[in-house]
Amino acid sequence: MAHTAMSGDGTTAEDDPLQTAVWRLRSRACWVDAAALLTPATPQAALQRASLLVERCLYTEAGWEDAEDALRTAEALAHTDDERGAAACERGYLAYAATLFQVRDRADEARAALGRAAALIAPGAPGR
Repeated sequence: MAHTAMSGDGTTAEDDPLQTAVWRLRSRACWVDAAALLTPATPQAALQRASLLVERCLYTEAGWEDAEDALRTAEALAHTDDERGAAACERGYLAYAATLFQVRDRADEARAALGRAAALIAPGAPGR
């Protein structure tokens, strides 16, 4: 499972230097720069990239198209139920934020995506 944008992973000496750089940029509200470091070649990296860009939308109310594109990539690369569920959860967050900030009414999409995430991610899974 990918480290979400909300995780604190990458902050100690034994952690991956890439995760450390991503975490540092994210903590300074440099979401686009942090996302640029992540190549969406794996489901985990694509999900982490999408998560960063969704977080940017929540804080800045900007970058909706970038987040949508990143989510489509994460959804396309997802193969397991956990990966699909995590991508659906991020889609739900983005749709909810768009509704909350009145960018576009996507309440139905948010509800459906979060329901899909709940159905795909096992009750005891770490990502739940």
